[in-house]
Amino acid sequence: MELVDKIKRLTSEFGVSGDEKRVSAIAAELLREYTDEVQIDEFGNVTGFLSCGVEGAPTLMLDAHIDQIGFIVTGITDGGFLRFMAIGVDQRMLPGSELAVLTREGVIRGVVGTIPAIMQDDPTASIPIGDMTVDIGMTAEEARRVVRVGDYMAFYNPPFELLGNKLCSKALDDRACFVCILHALELLRNKQLKVNLLVCASIKEELGGHGSLYVAYRHKPEFAIAIDVSHAKTQDAPEVVCELGKGPIIDIGYNSRPELFALVKKAADDNNIPYQVTPCPAGSGTNAWSIQLAGKGVGTFVMSLPLKYMHSPVEVLHTEDVRNTGALIAAFAQAFDGRVQL
Repeated sequence: MELVDKIKRLTSEFGVSGDEKRVSAIAAELLREYTDEVQIDEFGNVTGFLSCGVEGAPTLMLDAHIDQIGFIVTGITDGGFLRFMAIGVDQRMLPGSELAVLTREGVIRGVVGTIPAIMQDDPTASIPIGDMTVDIGMTAEEARRVVRVGDYMAFYNPPFELLGNKLCSKALDDRACFVCILHALELLRNKQLKVNLLVCASIKEELGGHGSLYVAYRHKPEFAIAIDVSHAKTQDAPEVVCELGKGPIIDIGYNSRPELFALVKKAADDNNIPYQVTPCPAGSGTNAWSIQLAGKGVGTFVMSLPLKYMHSPVEVLHTEDVRNTGALIAAFAQAFDGRVQL
């Protein structure tokens, strides 16, 4: 399966934080081609292990989360409309959006309805989520037979390609980064490594990184790279430095150990892989934040995929950045021997 097809397959499935079982099954299927001992643990994370065959070798964890932003139903009005709360969503994107309601009966399509702007005193004002509802075309009686309070909802948008090797979809954050890891594993086929690899498609990152913390605590890797997305420059965000098409972003700061930063940078330079650098003196907002605290502590590093319109239904990436991020992961993993004094 081609790299873009893998991204499309993952992002086409629904897996809101707290309800990831559908996408976990797909991630496990894709991972089985490259690693041993693939499993979906009690928490819902997908893990695979690749031994280097050297007794006592350290373990490098490669993590990307597969949960997505979304919504949860909080009530059904007398008119049959759904009240809801958001999980990590920019509410400015909601009016007019098409949602998938994930019910016991299957997926029901709905639209976010609001008071039309021409009926508002201030048509430019942002509409609070509490004033929005989801219209599923049912009466209250019909809706209550099918939809339950606590059902999850997600943006419906299917993935599609844009010109210039761009891909647009919901849930590129962070399933595209899991595909970066799969691409790295493809490049590492039949290569001798000096470290074991623990590959993780983690869940619940959008709720605080609990999935990756569970995996790191359970499997006790010495080192970990959290691969996540980072903001790419857009017309309305001139302060953003990194851009699409210029390679992965390597972080230096609180969640990225300087020793690992130097080694990742060297791997990129030695292999002529383009990259961008961003300082992150505080928390990165990635799973590295939670992984580094597991057990006796884990040496962590953050590598990011440039992404436009994060936490929206129309996230956009450059496919060459996916390839180059995978290439850098592979180059580092092949060169790394775990002999780092942290």
